[in-house]
Formats: sequence, C-alpha cells, structure tokens
Amino acid sequence: MKRYLFRLLVFFITAAVFFAIFHAGSYVCCTAQKIMAEYDLPIIMYHHVLKDSARHGEFVVSPDELEADFKYIKSQGYTAILPRDLIAYQESGTPLPKKPIMLTFDDGHLSYLEYVVPLLEKYNMKAVVSVVGAYTNDYTIHPDRAVSYAYLDWNDICNLSKTSHTEIGNHTYDLHTTSRGRQGCGKMHGESSEHHREVFRTDAEKMRNLIYDYTGGNADCFTYPFGFLTKETEEEIKKLDFKMSLSCAEGINKISRNSSLFKLKRYNRPHGKSVEEILKKAR
Repeated sequence: MKRYLFRLLVFFITAAVFFAIFHAGSYVCCTAQKIMAEYDLPIIMYHHVLKDSARHGEFVVSPDELEADFKYIKSQGYTAILPRDLIAYQESGTPLPKKPIMLTFDDGHLSYLEYVVPLLEKYNMKAVVSVVGAYTNDYTIHPDRAVSYAYLDWNDICNLSKTSHTEIGNHTYDLHTTSRGRQGCGKMHGESSEHHREVFRTDAEKMRNLIYDYTGGNADCFTYPFGFLTKETEEEIKKLDFKMSLSCAEGINKISRNSSLFKLKRYNRPHGKSVEEILKKAR
C-alpha cells in the first residue's frame, strides 16, 4: 500500500512538472510571437479641406473626397490609430488592430474643425492634427473664423485635445517656412551643427511647452514641415523625449515592437487621387 501511494505521488509530481514546463514554453512562445509581430502601417497625409473647387490641388481636397476616403478605409477593414496607440504598442505591448492606418492633417487649418471632425465622428475615425505655433498664436490674438484661410486657435486645440478622435502633434513653433534661408527644420548653408541644433531645439521645445500649457498633455509626435530633417534634428527630438516623428517620404511602415518610430513615411493625399488608389499602389 505504501509503495502504491509512493508511486502515485511520484506520478502526480512528474505530471505537475511537465504541465508547468509546457505552459511556460507556451507563454514564452506567445510572448515571442507578440514581440516579433509586424504590422504594415500606411500613413495618409492631408492638409486643407475646402468646398471651393478652385482651391483644390496637391494639398487641398474636398469634403466629399475626404468622406469617400473614410468610407473606403472602413470598407477595407482598416482601423485608424493615433500616435499614442502606436507608442503604447511599442512601449508596453498594447495590441494594435489587425489593419492599422494613421490619418494626419498638417498645419492646423480651421477646416479641420469645420469638415474633418464631423466625419471623424460619423465614421468613428481618429486623426492627428499637427499645428504650427506661430499660426495658432496669430489667430488666437487676432480672431478670424474664415474657414478658407484661418487656422485653429488655442481654444480649439485645447478642446480637440480632450476628444478621443484627435491627437495634437508638434509641427514646430515658427519653422514652417522656406523664406528665411532655411527650409523648414533643415540646415542653412554654412551653418554650424551647434547653431542648427540650438535653433531647432529652442523652437521645438517652445512649441512643446505651449501645447502642454494649453492642453495639459505632451505632444509626443513631431511632424517635420515639408519633410526637411537632418541628423541633428532627429538627435534633438529624442533628447527632448519625443516618441516619434513623421516625414514626407512615401512608403509603407513596417512596425514591430523593435522598430523605430522616427522618420515614419507618409503618403500625401492630393485632390483627384483617392486613398483607394494610394493604398492599392502601395501594396
């Protein structure tokens, strides 16, 4: 009897050990799969949205075109994500949807509030609007609500930051220009690396502080005006603790928990070229 009980005890102990090893192996395997998972992430770049057909062009689309894009995105099973979703995935493994897509609106035009927000709400979409501090300050100090040319003011940005459909991005305070000898955040001819870094850092930090002051949150996504960037600017935004940056180079982003979120590629969406055409060509 004692020998029988001893054998039974040995059997249960052995079974328990094998059970623990099996589940530990499964856990390690699943964890490895999550780490190694790779997503194709298309990012679409919009700017202005207006009804006036005379204004339509490379950086201006109509509300109808935008709505058609949203319908297509939904019909193809894409889910719009925000920079914070991408950052949460990489930092803590928070799952991304099976087919993620990111919608970006540069410059902070008032048309974002007039035409884009109602469509985001209608189709349950999300977008990042990257604002230029100098424009925002100007339209806050000198209020003007003409949708054809005006920009969001700080009250608009504060309100948008509280919604679930919009994230605020940093598009510099006053480097969205090519008229002062510098192309966006690029380096001027003959400029030292030290001076280039100082100019860029001062501007980016000023805008980041303003966004924090008006919204109570950090803008973790930096969007390069015109796509101009340098080795120095990328090093500085990392020092400033930005989590990701957007370029204007075109292509699909391959995203995993080990990939970089800096210099992400985007497809410009001009008038007359639908998201359907862009995504089919990108495959």
